[in-house]
Formats: sequence, C-alpha cells, structure tokens
Amino acid sequence: MDVAVFHPGTQHSWQTATALQQLDRLAWFATSIFYRPDRFPYRLERYAPGALGRMMHHEFSRFDHPALDPSNVRTAGMLEWLERIAARLKARRVAETFDRWGNARFGRQIGKALTSDAPFHLWGFNSSALTSFEIAKRHSRTCILDRTIGDWRAYNRAVDKICETHADWFPAGLGRIDAAKIALDDREYALADTILCGSEFAAETVRRESPVPGVADKVRVLPYCFDETLFARTTPVAPVPRDGPIRFLFVGLVAPRKGIQHVLEAMDRIPASQAQLTIVGNMDIPTSVFARYADRVTYRSTVPRSHIPQIMAEHHALLFPSYFEGSALSLIEGLASGLALIQTPQSGNGATPDTGIMLDRPDTDLLVEAMLSVIEDRDRLDTMRRNAVGESRKYSFENYRRNIAALLDDLES
Repeated sequence: MDVAVFHPGTQHSWQTATALQQLDRLAWFATSIFYRPDRFPYRLERYAPGALGRMMHHEFSRFDHPALDPSNVRTAGMLEWLERIAARLKARRVAETFDRWGNARFGRQIGKALTSDAPFHLWGFNSSALTSFEIAKRHSRTCILDRTIGDWRAYNRAVDKICETHADWFPAGLGRIDAAKIALDDREYALADTILCGSEFAAETVRRESPVPGVADKVRVLPYCFDETLFARTTPVAPVPRDGPIRFLFVGLVAPRKGIQHVLEAMDRIPASQAQLTIVGNMDIPTSVFARYADRVTYRSTVPRSHIPQIMAEHHALLFPSYFEGSALSLIEGLASGLALIQTPQSGNGATPDTGIMLDRPDTDLLVEAMLSVIEDRDRLDTMRRNAVGESRKYSFENYRRNIAALLDDLES
C-alpha cells in the first residue's frame, strides 16, 4: 500500500517523501513550504531589489527539492511562514502561537484527502499529527508517527539538571515543556501504529517516559540520512597542521539543551594557540552570557544551508555535548565532511571509537579532556577524520530508503 506523508514545515519529511517516491510507494506529500518559483510567495524573489531578492532566494531555496515530483506535492497553509518570521524576530510566544494554530489548521486542510476511498498509510510528524491521525483512524488507516525529538518528560529532567549549575544560560521565560503539550504528544502516541525515532536514545525516552499502554512495543529506530547533494565529499581529507590551533566547530541552536555552556567554558580553559571555535546557529542564550566568551569565538548566525558543507570543510572537529536530541543531523553531516566528532550519547548517531570521542555525559571537564586529547595527538585526529567519511555511508539516502522499505514490509506482513 502507498504512503501519504505530511508535515507543515519540512524537517526531513522531504527525504521521507523522496524515498517513498523512489520506492513507487508515495501517495502524496503535503507541506506548507515547497519551493515553486512560479507560485506565490516564491515569485516575489523576481521583483525584490538587489540584496533583498538574494536574501529571499537563499531562504526559499532551502525548500527546493528537485528530486520530488511536484505533481506528488500538495501545499496548504501560510501560517508556517508567519511562524518563521516571528521566530527570526525573536517573538517566541507569537511564533509558538502560530505553530499551534498552523499545525491544527494544516491537519484540517488535508482532512478531505484522509476521508477519500483511496487506500494509503499516513506518515506524520510529532506535534503536528494529532488532528490528521484522529481523522485517519476513523477511516481505518495505519498511522506512522515520526518522532524527531525525545520525550519531553526526559527533556524536563535535563532542564532541571542544567539549572543546577547554569540556570542563567536560559533566556527569560524558557525552560520546561508544559503538561498540556506532553498530553497532546501522548495522544499522538496512542493513535500511532508505529513510532519512529532517529536514535536509540530518543526511542528509549519514549519507551521509558510515556504512560500510554503498549507504547514501548510501537517504538523502533529509523536512522536519518544526510543530504548527499550537499555533503558528498569528493576530495581526500587533508592532514591537520602539526602545530597551530585545531579548528573546532559547533553547528546548531546555540542553547543550553545543546550543551553550548560546556563548549564555551571549555574554550575558556584552552589557550587560543591550541584551539579556535566557530559557532553557526541561532543564538538562544542571553547576550550578556555569550559576551563573557565572545572574544574566543567566531560566531555566524543562520547561514544558507548550502554554505554549511564549506564551513565544515574548513574545520577539524565538531563539538556536540547535547543533553537531549532526536538525533542531530549535524553529526552525520560532520562525518560526511571528514570531521572528527566529540559528542554525548544523548546527541544521537555519530561518533564511534574510530571516528571521534563519546563523552559519558555533558560536562565541561570531560569536554576539555577530549578536546586536549585530539589537540595533542594529531595523528589520531587525522585517523578519525579519514574514518569519518567511510562511517558516514551508514547514513546514506540509499540506506534510509532501504530501511523504509523494510519498515513497510514489516507493517504489512
């Protein structure tokens, strides 16, 4: 049976839809954002002057997926754009409101397709699937929930742990996820026939935390893939210099959940002659806190996705001491780019003993020790970087597509 995929934003849903299309199993892909230069709002880039037009093209092109047949794509809703604009303006509460409204409205807009006589399974994503799953279940459809983050109850405990030592790193009003949102997630779990997580860490949080009857038996791990059109290294990994600083990189939301406090504190303890750090991502810590470490960091806010491979190619190792993830895509993108990884198990798939260092937990002392070990043993660092490219093949699109085919076979057996 075919599968319909829907997500009001994007995330990796376009890769899921592309894999199903190539398996000849895609019923349709519904999303709010899909680049079509001849349609509103994308055609606005033609008329915007100079830098504004280039900026709009950069933003729109993030949602250009030429491998997907446009005839298989259904677009609905504009609230996702309003949410993104509010988020860029750091109007967090407004963005969250648009997100809630948009997810519910999106579910209703695709409701007509869900009530048709056409046979298909439904593949939705966490925090946006509830309305659609409720409709789908009334029509006896199999529901697949792609849970892109761990269970929020585990996150709340992680926040409590962070607050014991770094409470001032959270922006005002941020922190724990409220019980109402968690209850909605449990309703999605209950409706889903299968719950997919990107890593064993995320999967275990759902099994352990949710009180939904039978939830543990629904959960399985489906590792993500990286975008090989961007992160397909074709040149050998060059050896790191025998002297001078090692170039470390952090890519992602600059937030306490991601362990950014440990990254900055570690840099503060290591001389500039030994380590340099570049951070790429939206800033989600108080500027007064970041200011303490700004002189040791090259900071770049959100950049076009197409620029990330070149940035990774200019560095030697990726730091990711996160407390809570689904599975960080930047880790497998780092592998494909020939970066050694220093990460925590909570960060998801990535480091092996041959490609990096797995920290026992998010901790500044442990991170300093790991960073110094690769600074002081550059031959080992070179070996990790060479091995990284080979390890990344485990996360190829071909393997992702194969795993989806196996999943569907299991569901229908």
